[in-house]
Amino acid sequence: MPQLSAVDQAFFLLETSERPMNIGALIVLVPPSGSERGFANRLVSSMLTRPVGPPFNYHLRTGPIPGLHWFEADQHMDPAPQVHRHALRHGSELAALCKRVCDLHVRPLSRDAPLWELHVFTGLPQSRVALYFKTHHGLIDGIGFIRILNTMFSTRPSMRSPRAIWEGMLAVATPTGATQRGEGSRRLQQALEVPRTALDTVRLLWRQGLRSLGRGPGLPLPFFTPNVLKAAPSPHRAMAHCQLPLRQVRRIATHSGAKVNDVLLAVLDIAMNRYLEERNLVPDKPLVADVPVALEDHGGAGNRITILQVPMGIPRSRPADRLRRILSETRQVKQEVQALAGGSVVLYSIVHHAIASAIESLGLVRLPMLANAVISNVSGGLQRRAYFNGAAMALGLPVSVVAHHQALNITITTYMQDLHVTFMALREAIPGIERLAQYTVEAVSMLEADLRRRPGRGRRRGGSAWR
Repeated sequence: MPQLSAVDQAFFLLETSERPMNIGALIVLVPPSGSERGFANRLVSSMLTRPVGPPFNYHLRTGPIPGLHWFEADQHMDPAPQVHRHALRHGSELAALCKRVCDLHVRPLSRDAPLWELHVFTGLPQSRVALYFKTHHGLIDGIGFIRILNTMFSTRPSMRSPRAIWEGMLAVATPTGATQRGEGSRRLQQALEVPRTALDTVRLLWRQGLRSLGRGPGLPLPFFTPNVLKAAPSPHRAMAHCQLPLRQVRRIATHSGAKVNDVLLAVLDIAMNRYLEERNLVPDKPLVADVPVALEDHGGAGNRITILQVPMGIPRSRPADRLRRILSETRQVKQEVQALAGGSVVLYSIVHHAIASAIESLGLVRLPMLANAVISNVSGGLQRRAYFNGAAMALGLPVSVVAHHQALNITITTYMQDLHVTFMALREAIPGIERLAQYTVEAVSMLEADLRRRPGRGRRRGGSAWR
């Protein structure tokens, strides 16, 4: 019987109509030359020959305790009812596609049906076909989802064997006998972790208190976030996308002694502050990012992450100073995660995000937010041109959750030589979200130019905490 972790359970328990816990992927395909006519029909037909595998063949069941759930595997699930076709107006561009995807993304998945859907779009320029695969975050985390997606692609256009995203973990199965040994080992480890989790939770809170008094390192106190980039809960979403040259971002990281992820945090901090200044909403203290941190990789699909808060740059500070401060903050996050039991930081994250959910549910709009945005860099990108059922992938974007008491999710992925930054927001909170994407592109050059003007100021030993 597939088990749900505490984080998995939380995604189901905290879901509302304004906050559906759906994640997905939007993939734009270029048909092979000469096969454009009828390509979408052939693609769907070939995919429907493939079986549904874990975790996408799981049905959600309610346990003996109200509100808690478990999964039941269906070895004979039929994928056809979960596949939907859409014809866009001929020649529709990415913006029109993203708008349709936003409308679909916020529709809750029925808990009495398979927890996934595939939407197939035609009508794009050059006979391109878009696939939007949508699933529930309680079923799989971002790392597991990327792992599954990567098994679907080939680096050679000649590889046209039928594949379907709903095959899931069938393509990344564990070796024979490993499952039973691993399950026994995990149960023993979980039993031993209980007392350490309790002790480390106390240590975490103690160190956090010392930091608030300026007497030591630790995680920052939650709910000390400027009340900007926010709006009342809403089912409306807006989506935007931009590309950053990976080579340039790596060059900045090398010059400043940082990691790529630190540079991305600084770039996004610059862009968000510029967007707020334009709207006369300059914060009086640093913006705070909710940063997903991967814990021990168990090789499965369930959620094994925690989400911790990282304060960013001082308002109106220079780009290089923002990066230097972010380096200091992410280093402390890494030290805490390495020193404490995984269970304690997961518990810490669940409790604070549950508080954020309660604040939103009670309409306490004047209370500070837990964080201004979720910023996640998903590892495991594709370094070479990818093909799916013989069609080249022109674009692959994550479609993410906008968490409780927040209005903006920023997810970064890598494809070939570019970093793809996808913005998903409550539409009412981030009007003109395309400007935020454009400011992100411009922020890369702003940061590099400032570092060149002040050589060596950003360089420090030890690197970054956010991996």
